[in-house]
Amino acid sequence: PERAAATCNISMIGDSFVEAMEVPIHDKFHVRLEELAARHLPHLNITTSAFGIGATGQVQQLPLYDEYARLLHPRLLVLVFVANDFPDNVPVLRALTLRRWRTVSSWELRVRRRSDGRLELAWSRPWGQLPSSPRTQPSWAARAMKKAVGRSWLALWLHDKRKGLWSSVGIPSQLPLVFARRDLSPFLEDALQYTRFALEQFKQRADRDGVKLVILASYKLTAHQTLLLERLSQMAATLDIPVIDQADYILRQGARLSDARWPRDYHWNPAGHRWAAEALLEYIEDHPAICGGPTASATLLEPTP
Repeated sequence: PERAAATCNISMIGDSFVEAMEVPIHDKFHVRLEELAARHLPHLNITTSAFGIGATGQVQQLPLYDEYARLLHPRLLVLVFVANDFPDNVPVLRALTLRRWRTVSSWELRVRRRSDGRLELAWSRPWGQLPSSPRTQPSWAARAMKKAVGRSWLALWLHDKRKGLWSSVGIPSQLPLVFARRDLSPFLEDALQYTRFALEQFKQRADRDGVKLVILASYKLTAHQTLLLERLSQMAATLDIPVIDQADYILRQGARLSDARWPRDYHWNPAGHRWAAEALLEYIEDHPAICGGPTASATLLEPTP
């Protein structure tokens, strides 16, 4: 049905929040969006599709559009952005946050900096996962972490352990929040450019294919009143990519941000998926021209003499 001219397909791309193994299929936000649209915007004939792979950033998600979503000719492409996308788009930080050793035959897309300073896409094998114990970290990993966050791996681990933040996957659960500091190190300032480059690649593809591109920012970007959403919004604004703030929508419903997640898991629970779908529906209602709604039809009218 997505290929039919009379339908408006909306494709979602992201990591484990889109993969959504924590909920049944009928609770996933793209399924809920299609159901909501059928009830509230039936004249737009909206269908949805979703492509998600856990532990990836926008860089590794580019092939999901090139090889899958693009074939469905979507009218709207939604990038689901979560806090860990900032480190996941940077090779050295991604190596530190992978949850297990990758097979040597696995290849993925990543960004690398050329000798002239420009960024480019390149296929390569991902760096292997590092041991979870800080005492067994290779020296290069300790140096990379110290360069990234301004303290040693061991100090960061002890800091998180005292606060009860050490995650079950063997990494500091607060690593993405190093990007929320007011004053970033040169390393992190440079690392932000990797995310901007990935978003720019999506924007170029969307413009080429006549697709409207938006970002759905997960509640976690503002859950701790961090600068993460502000940095993402500034980055997206320079590329003319609208940002839909899930946290803002949840708060406007009179709910708490923690109501969108599981008790011991930051992934969306059914309520989080519902609020993501409703936030997207609200955006589509405000921009019906995306699916050829009344606004688009009105622009085709000739002015009255």
